[in-house]
Amino acid sequence: MQGRGRGLARTLAAALVALAVAAPALAQEAGAILGRAAEYQALGFRQRAIAELEAGLERFPDERALRGALGQAYLRVGQLAKAGPLLERALAQARQAGDAAAAGAALNDLGQLRRLEGRADDARAAFAEAAQLARAAGDALVLAAAAVNAGEPGLLEQAGAALMAARDGTDVDFARIRVALAQRDAPQRAYVLLERALRSADARADRLVESYAAGHLGELYAAQKRDPEALALTRRAVFAAQEARADESLYRWSWQAARILERSGERAGAIAAYRRALASLQAVRQDLILELRAARRSWREAVGPLYLEFADVLLRHEAAETTPQPRLVEARNVVEQLKAVELEDYFQDECVAGQLAKQKDIDDIEPRTAVLYPIVLPDRLEMLVGMAGGIRQLTLPVAAEQLTADAHGFRRMLEKRTTHQYMPYARRLYSALFAPLEPMLAASGVDTVVFIPDGPLRGLPVAALHDGKGFLVERFAFATAPGLTLVEPQSLTARADVRVLVNGITEPVQGFPALPFVGDELEELRTIFADGRFLRDREFALPSFENEVRGKPYSIVHIASHGEFDADPKKSFVLTYDGRLNMDQLEQVMKVARFRDDPVELLTLSACRTAAGDDRASLGLAGVAVKAGARSALATLWYVNDQASSMLVSGFYRRLGQASKAKALQQAQRTVLDDARFRHPGYWAPFLLIGNWL
Repeated sequence: MQGRGRGLARTLAAALVALAVAAPALAQEAGAILGRAAEYQALGFRQRAIAELEAGLERFPDERALRGALGQAYLRVGQLAKAGPLLERALAQARQAGDAAAAGAALNDLGQLRRLEGRADDARAAFAEAAQLARAAGDALVLAAAAVNAGEPGLLEQAGAALMAARDGTDVDFARIRVALAQRDAPQRAYVLLERALRSADARADRLVESYAAGHLGELYAAQKRDPEALALTRRAVFAAQEARADESLYRWSWQAARILERSGERAGAIAAYRRALASLQAVRQDLILELRAARRSWREAVGPLYLEFADVLLRHEAAETTPQPRLVEARNVVEQLKAVELEDYFQDECVAGQLAKQKDIDDIEPRTAVLYPIVLPDRLEMLVGMAGGIRQLTLPVAAEQLTADAHGFRRMLEKRTTHQYMPYARRLYSALFAPLEPMLAASGVDTVVFIPDGPLRGLPVAALHDGKGFLVERFAFATAPGLTLVEPQSLTARADVRVLVNGITEPVQGFPALPFVGDELEELRTIFADGRFLRDREFALPSFENEVRGKPYSIVHIASHGEFDADPKKSFVLTYDGRLNMDQLEQVMKVARFRDDPVELLTLSACRTAAGDDRASLGLAGVAVKAGARSALATLWYVNDQASSMLVSGFYRRLGQASKAKALQQAQRTVLDDARFRHPGYWAPFLLIGNWL
C-alpha cells in the first residue's frame, strides 16, 4: 500500500460516504481500519475491503460506522442477506443517538438494498428521508448520495450547489464526481463539478481523485468530439492512475484513450492503450465481477465491448501488411479472454477460467479438421479459420443485428416439426456463414468442423444449415467448443477399458411429465453396454449417483432426464428422481473423476433444453463439459422425447468404437435424417457434441 500518497491512505471513498460522518466518533484504531477499507474500495479491491471490515467489527463490535461500512460493502458485491441486518442496525443506532447525518447515510444504503430487492416504493421513501435528514443536518455528502440514488434533477442540482460550497477534500471530491456523472444530460453542471474536483485533487496531490476527475472530464469532451482536449485529459487520468497504482481507474482511462486514438486514426497508439487496459483489468477482474453481479449486469454487457473493440482494431487489414498471423492470433486470443471470463461470470466460479487455462490448445490436433472461430462485430462477422498452415481470415458482410435475428429465428422455427418455416433461415445463414468457406474447406479435404461460437451463434445448430440441395450434416461432422482449449483430447477407441454409467427417468416426478421413450433408450443402451451400470427412476437418486461416480472410474456418464439451462445458472439443473442436480452439484460430484488419470470422457444429457434466443443460457450449455470436468459432452438444445431421440442416441453409441465422436454423431444424425418420418431437423439437429470431438 506504499507509494499511493498520504491523501489516499486517508480516503473515505464515495462508496463509503457513511464513514465520513461517523469517523470523528471513532477510536483511532477503528478509524484506521475504515481508512484501509476505503482505500481498498477506491482501488477496486472489494473483497479485501470486506475482510478488513469484518476483522474490524470483530474487534470493535459497538462501532456503528464499521457496521454501516461493512453493510455497504456487502451491498456492493450483492450479498444482500448479510447487508440487510447490518444496515438496519446501523440506522437504528443512528436514530437512537440522534445523529441525523449518520441516519441519512444508512437510509441511502437501505434504499439501494430495497431497490435491489424489487421494493421500489420503499427505496424511494428511504432516499427521500435521507435527503430530508441531510438538509436538516447540513450534510452535503449524504445529500449527494441521496440525490444520486434518487436520480431527481432538482435534488441533484441542490446537491451540486451544496458540494460546490463544501470544504475541499477527498470524500467531497468523490461526491462531486458522482453527482456530475448523474447529470451527464446537463454537461455544463457536470463540467463545473468535475473541474472543481480536479483542482481540489491537484492541490492535495491526490492522484486517485485526479484520475477520476480528469478521466470523466475527458469523457465529456470526447462526447462533444473535442478529441485533442479529451485525449490530453484522458492521458492525465492514465498517468495519475499509474501513480496511484489504481488498476480499476487505469483500465477505464486506458480504454477511453484507445477509443479516442482509434477515432483519430492513431492505430498503433490505440493498440498499445487497449493492451494496457486489458492488463489493468485483469488485476481487478474478480472484484469487478462481484460488483457487476450485484448490479445484475453481465461481464459481456459491461466490459465485453473492450475486448471486441480491440479485436475489431486488430482485425482490420492494413494495405502494406505482409505478416497477418501475429495480428490474427492476438485478435483471437483477446476474444478468448472474454469467453473465459464469461464462463467464470456465468457459473459464478473463478475456477472455471482456471480449468480452461490448464487445458490443451485446440489447434493442429488432427488433419482434415477445420476450427471455425466467428467474431461477431456490430457491422460484420470476422471468421477466423484454423487449419494446417495457420489461421485464415474471412470478413463476412453480415451485421450483428441481422445475424442475431436470423440465428434466433432459426432456433425457434426448428422446434416446429410440422412446418418448414425454418428453411428460409437455414438458407440465409448458410449463405452468410458457410458458403464463402466451402471452397477453402473442400481444397483442404476437411470433413470435420469444430465450431467455436460466440453471442447469438451459441445456440445455433450449424449442422442444420441448408445450401438448397442438402443439410451441412450430410457433408461435415460437427463439434462445438466453448473456447480454444480442450481437456487433453483423446479418442475413446484409444481406451482399453470403457466403463459406462447410464441414468434415466421414465416416470412423472416432481411435476415433470413422464419420458416414455427414455425407457426404450435405456433398453437399447443395455444391449450396447451389457456391462454398464444402470440407475433407472428411483435408483437414479442423488446419493446413488454420487456414490457411483466417485466410486468407479467411469469413462461415459449418460443421463436421460429433464434438464434446463437458464440465463441464471442457479436455475440450471438436471432432474434426478429425488431432486435437482444443479451445475455446482454436478461439478462437486464429478470433481473426483476430474483428477483421475482418465477423467470422464463423455457426459451425455439427452433430454435438456435451452430457451430459443437466450444466448446467456446457451453459454451454460456450451460450458457444461468444462464445469463438470469432462472431456466432452453430448447435449440437446431442445426436448426430443420420441423415437428419433432413442434412435439417434443408440446409433451414436454403436459407432463410437469405430469413429471419432464427431463422426459417430454425424452418422447417427444422417441415419435419422434418412428416415422419412424424421427428416425434419427438429428431430436430429438439437444434439450438440461439445468439447473433445476425437
